Amino acid sequence: MKTLISLKELADADLKTFNEIWLSSAASLSEHGPSEDQLCLWRANQLFTHDMLSEGTHGQNVSRVWLVPDDIDAPANVMEIEQAVRARLAELEMEGEFYPAEQADTHNSFA
Repeated sequence: MKTLISLKELADADLKTFNEIWLSSAASLSEHGPSEDQLCLWRANQLFTHDMLSEGTHGQNVSRVWLVPDDIDAPANVMEIEQAVRARLAELEMEGEFYPAEQADTHNSFA
């Protein structure tokens, strides 16, 4: 089951239990595989632990949280969410990479 939070909830959300923050259109939330209407906004620097890699369970243990913009294709909506996420991550002293899809394929198995 996917964990969803609203922009209002983001300000107080404990994101420390999540490795990735994704954006999705409302229609794509029920899909189990990758969709054009989904974007990995942020990924933690340490996504996988040594134990996860040695056990071969790294793909199963990635914890994602999903945000649903009004329009995922509108750059202004995505930028608003990105700014809010950046502020919240800074408050929580969490480090990671924004838009990791620009570096690698972020479409893997979805939980």
